[in-house]
Amino acid sequence: MRYWTEDVSKNMTESITSYIGKLEKSIIKEQGTMSPRDSEVSWIKNQAVLKSFFEYVSVINDTIWKYKLTDIEPLQYTRYNKEQYYNWHIDEHSEPYANGLIRKLSFTIFLNEEYKGGEFQLTELDPREKRTYITIPKKKNSIVVFHSKDWHRVKPIVEGIRYSLVGWVLGPKWK
Repeated sequence: MRYWTEDVSKNMTESITSYIGKLEKSIIKEQGTMSPRDSEVSWIKNQAVLKSFFEYVSVINDTIWKYKLTDIEPLQYTRYNKEQYYNWHIDEHSEPYANGLIRKLSFTIFLNEEYKGGEFQLTELDPREKRTYITIPKKKNSIVVFHSKDWHRVKPIVEGIRYSLVGWVLGPKWK
């Protein structure tokens, strides 16, 4: 199985609101390509919050993939306004972090559904080679967990504002 989706408790998503800091513009540009991302982000670094999300994703992992997971990165609270997006990308880095860990699982939690566009799409293949993908239904307080090496995107917002919480769970390099 390449991804998992389910509802999360309203309490879990509402508990993060007090930890959301100032939103900062996040435009990523890669040389010679279209800008991959245009959004606004804030980072959640509270250890109790991180621990609860790590434990939540670990239970899903233990049921489905059984990867060795050891840590979680700060959570990214993201706001996409009209015409903002995140083009096709992967979350896995080319090299491990200094501590030897790599991103193994990524997750997105939909915090609202009162917007048009902004579809979250996921593919198992490099979309530059074959454009086959699935669109994950947007549902407030639902999570999608997937491999960090899988290509995914957020299509441009047509109307309204899209809010999401994104995280990356780490473990030792693949053997």
